[in-house]
Amino acid sequence: MKNKWFIFCLNIAIVTILFITLAPAYDLFHYINQLFYIAYFYIFVGIIMWVIRGGFFDGITYGFRRFTNRMSKQRDYLDDWEEKPLPSQTVHKTLPRFFLFHGTLLGVSLLALLFLYYST
Repeated sequence: MKNKWFIFCLNIAIVTILFITLAPAYDLFHYINQLFYIAYFYIFVGIIMWVIRGGFFDGITYGFRRFTNRMSKQRDYLDDWEEKPLPSQTVHKTLPRFFLFHGTLLGVSLLALLFLYYST
């Protein structure tokens, strides 16, 4: 995803399409609601990936793999549980930044529209 401004414009187009198809009335209030849903999705996924990338679940995953390997009655000797990648190793470094950037940008747009809505 090299061109982040194209993705931002694509997100605005998705919000507009959702607004046209789902809104019961065409006003700024319902457009702000649709924008919130998309911005919340980006921020939520970005924060989850950031936590995973930080290694929060690595110890838990390692412990469950070890426990399952020790307590299993039918051991799979070809299963190399110590060599499997941990969750922090599966999330690429730039992916949380991508989601957080777009969530923040859509959130700022949301705040600007809320300011416009409540000032009139």
